[in-house]
Order: sequence, then C-alpha cells, then structure tokens
Amino acid sequence: MAQHPHSGPRSRLLDEFSWLEYAFQPAGQPVPANAAYGQQRHSANVLLANQNIPPKRCESDGLIGEDHLPVAVYTADCLPVLFADPQQQQVAAVHAGLKGTLGGVLNNAIDRLLERGASRETLRVVIGPAIGPCCYELGNDLVTQMQDRHDLPPLPYSTQQPHNAQAIRPQARAQQDGIWFDLPNLARRLLLQRGIVAEHIEVLNVCTYCMAESGSSYRYNTHFDSGYQSRFSWIRTRG
Repeated sequence: MAQHPHSGPRSRLLDEFSWLEYAFQPAGQPVPANAAYGQQRHSANVLLANQNIPPKRCESDGLIGEDHLPVAVYTADCLPVLFADPQQQQVAAVHAGLKGTLGGVLNNAIDRLLERGASRETLRVVIGPAIGPCCYELGNDLVTQMQDRHDLPPLPYSTQQPHNAQAIRPQARAQQDGIWFDLPNLARRLLLQRGIVAEHIEVLNVCTYCMAESGSSYRYNTHFDSGYQSRFSWIRTRG
C-alpha cells in the first residue's frame, strides 16, 4: 500500500478521482484549518458540512461535504470511513465505532448521499486505519447480543486471536475469555447489505493497535499507558 509522507495510507479507489483530495492522517497531525467536523458521540447523526462550522458546533458522527470544505472525523481505534460519489462529485466522512456502526451511522450516510443524487452502484467507500481483529477483543455477552439482532449480516469474529505478521508493535493480550472481532469487516458486510458494490469498497487493513504509529490507539494506551492522540481523516472536493 502506497504511503504519502504527510497523509498516511492511500486508497486506490479514491486516488482514481482528480476532483477530490483526502488523507488518513497519522496521529497528532492537525486537521486542515477550514475543515468541518462534529462533536462525536458514537451517534448515528449525519449532517451537512456547514452545520458544523465552526467545528464541533453540534453533535454528529458523519458529515456530507459542501462548498469544497474538507469534512473530517477524528478517531483512535474506531473506523474512519470516507465516501465518494462520482455521479454528483459528493464526499462524506464518517466516524464509526462499534456503537455507531450498530446504530446505523453508515446507513444514514448512504441515505443522505442517495437523497442528493448518488447511486449505490457508483458510490466508493474506503474504511481507513482502525483496530483490527488481531487486537480487538469483545466479551462473549456483547457478541451474543449482536447475534440476536436479525438486521445484521453474519458476524466476523474468531475465538482464537489471529496472528498479524505485519505488526510493528505487540498485539493486544487477551484481557478476558473473549472474542476477537473484525469491526472493519462488519462495516464492509453492512455496506454490501445496503447494495454497495464489492469492488467499490476498500478496507485499508492498518490496525491502529499493532501496525500504526505511536500514539494512534486508545486501547493500546489503556494497556501500556503510552499516550495517544487523535487521528484525523478528511476528504473534500477540489475548488
């Protein structure tokens, strides 16, 4: 996967479009000065960019781009998800932790884009750096609760911790007799369930716990008291 010295990992899907700019920034880098982003509360709220100018003006975990403003989300282990609609040249950024993903934030972003002229057949969606199944342990009771929901696709998880050969830091150690859960893949399955074309979904597969730069993971910090900083991911249409 190609790297840019300032913007972190790149997306082959988004790099196809000359009409947009984006970045999955490393931890601690400042967001563009004119970026819009919400007060994130793991909600399913998706608003328009100008509703969060100045930033954090109101609660939202997703923003639809307007007026060539960068729309951004800040994450530590949750999913940063960037949307691009080539039909209307629209963009969106979504913060999707487990709670927000289960609460429908991805569905709401899709609905807002469709209302503005996008189509499921052409939408591109990129899931950026987030905690991977190699390091994301959940309790059995929470997984059981998810399994009881009939609106979810089959859940991606393992009872054995996957080994990550690309890890540059120690993987998480089991804190309980739990489940190793694949949150990026759950998001991908939910997108497929909504009719997004499989070839138009990209998962960057960078685990913030064991593969990314120092300070990138909240959960790593709770285990090692190493400190962490927000990672901004943003996207905008060019002026």
